[in-house]
Amino acid sequence: MLRRFIAQASLPQRCRCLISRQPSADTFRRCSSSSTAATPGTSVEPPPDAQFSDDCTSQPSARISVDRSGLNNPPEHSHEPLADSELVKHLKSIIKFRGGPISVAEYMEEVLINPKAGFYINRDVFGAEGDFITSPEVSQMFGEMIGVWAMCLWEQMGQPNRVNLVELGPGRGTLMADLLRGASKFEKFTQSINIHMIEVSPALKKIQKTTLKCNNEDGANENNATTLTGTPVSWHSTLEEVPTGLPTIIIAHEFFDALPVHQFQKASRGWCEKMIDVGEDSKFRVVLSPQPTPATLYLLKRCKWAQTEELTKLEHVEVCPKAMDLTQTIAKRISSDGGGALIIDYGLGSIISDSLQAIRKHKFVNILDDPGSADLSAYVDFPAIKHSAEEVSEDVCVYGPITQSQFLGNLGINFRVEALLQNCTDEQAESLRTGYWRLVGDGEAPFWEGPDEQTPIGMGSRYLAMAIVNKKQGTPVPFH
Repeated sequence: MLRRFIAQASLPQRCRCLISRQPSADTFRRCSSSSTAATPGTSVEPPPDAQFSDDCTSQPSARISVDRSGLNNPPEHSHEPLADSELVKHLKSIIKFRGGPISVAEYMEEVLINPKAGFYINRDVFGAEGDFITSPEVSQMFGEMIGVWAMCLWEQMGQPNRVNLVELGPGRGTLMADLLRGASKFEKFTQSINIHMIEVSPALKKIQKTTLKCNNEDGANENNATTLTGTPVSWHSTLEEVPTGLPTIIIAHEFFDALPVHQFQKASRGWCEKMIDVGEDSKFRVVLSPQPTPATLYLLKRCKWAQTEELTKLEHVEVCPKAMDLTQTIAKRISSDGGGALIIDYGLGSIISDSLQAIRKHKFVNILDDPGSADLSAYVDFPAIKHSAEEVSEDVCVYGPITQSQFLGNLGINFRVEALLQNCTDEQAESLRTGYWRLVGDGEAPFWEGPDEQTPIGMGSRYLAMAIVNKKQGTPVPFH
């Protein structure tokens, strides 16, 4: 039934026409090609005891103009010396203890998920009042369409009586809440699922429990609860903690972009890894490693998957070992237990050159500026995900990537927005149209009549969708 509906919804003549415009990079949450080398204060310098030729310190020509006018952060503009935060002290102590710099990946991981002071750990960073807005926060329709995809895959799996539904990095829990509400009429599906949330932030766990309206039946175990409708929900720190033996549906929306990346720069003697060090002025700086690092093995693997002409044009390369390893964990689980995974993120269908960026209060900032106060993220390397999955198992197939606009459009989001518009106020209608455009549009919304600074920007072509499924399930919708 669902598959017949999707087949009808994917007919081109039924889809809404989108007016394409070239989007402005600095209007997206994470769509800039800015990098450690392209932001002020992060010039690459060799360590004092290292000898390199001049090209080791070459800089890319592209630069990003960062608008700081909207930042309500007076100390950032002060010339008075500021006391180091606890996270800054921690990072400096690691560098001092090691007797040298740390990788960009280690810096990124500490900044985001340090147990005491990490960006994600102790606060709600999502939404208009936070630092960035994700698709589930834009419109309820996003989570509902993800629910349609999950139900279609469940049908392809033969409608098993029990299935693990896993979300990696659930944010506020908005996507899962919208998915459950949209699927509530399909009782056989909702009664079959065991929800597993992969989350490391205690603060976000509390928000997720509130969003999902959970009851904690076992007061002694805060990681187990049930929704008001009786669906069991469990929280875990890693995917490996989710019980095996059941078919598994995995959702990873804007999760891979937050995994730590290693950055490399081409020098006269080959690829050198960028590292974070402390300069004589006690400020963080980017330097080059004087010798090969463990992450070089992942660089070699990634280069093996790339085309020769692709590599010759690059002066910088980013690799994400944790994304490769996580993908292989996912592929192994799907291979042994059945099911599939959906990955939606902003990224490219090619090797990534230099994309690491920091966002605070919806503005780009220097990645070394006040660590822990801004989100760090990087483009997702979708070919690396595909190769990693196929390398570890012959029992899975990888589909995509396709654009988010194609994915949501072929799932029938146009029908959903039409249905919602039939019974809403004028204010709600404007919100629906704006949310719809942000999810599937490209560039500035042509219908917008409000203030220019609030013009809705479409994410439809910047975000990509990829599916990894067990071969027994066949091709998942809407990747036909």
